[in-house]
Amino acid sequence: MGSHNIDKRTDPRWQQARASLEIPVRFAETDLMGVVHHAAYIVWFEAGRVAWMEAAGMPYTEIAATGHHFAVTGIHAAYRAAAHFGDTVRVTTWLAGLRSRFVRFEYAIYNTADDTLLATGSSEHICVDLDGRMAKIPPQVAKRLQAGAQRLAALARQEK
Repeated sequence: MGSHNIDKRTDPRWQQARASLEIPVRFAETDLMGVVHHAAYIVWFEAGRVAWMEAAGMPYTEIAATGHHFAVTGIHAAYRAAAHFGDTVRVTTWLAGLRSRFVRFEYAIYNTADDTLLATGSSEHICVDLDGRMAKIPPQVAKRLQAGAQRLAALARQEK
């Protein structure tokens, strides 16, 4: 069994391997009262996930170039406070699990004005080939995801 088969969901060091992205709330993401619709948070999770992979040195475009994708198999969101049109949110993402065919990311979304926690969540993904069949994550992809998580965690420790 290769090292990319190790489940990292319980490794507390990976909690520190975070990347953040700021997103201005667009009018189209709100209802008539200017409150962000709950579905926008899921879109922001995706933006955070793509930003995390970029920061980790394994851009999603390069994963797709191997003939693989991470299909969403589960998503969870817990809403804590409302965001509004005109706010800017910070989506913080980290890798919470990595196995031979499985990836899990976790998220926290904050209002940048006052650091209010707006939502937390997670997404689970299975690796699929271009025909949509479950496949193993290519070893070079898994190794780069692990190395990126280790690098991001080391950077976070240095900042403390």
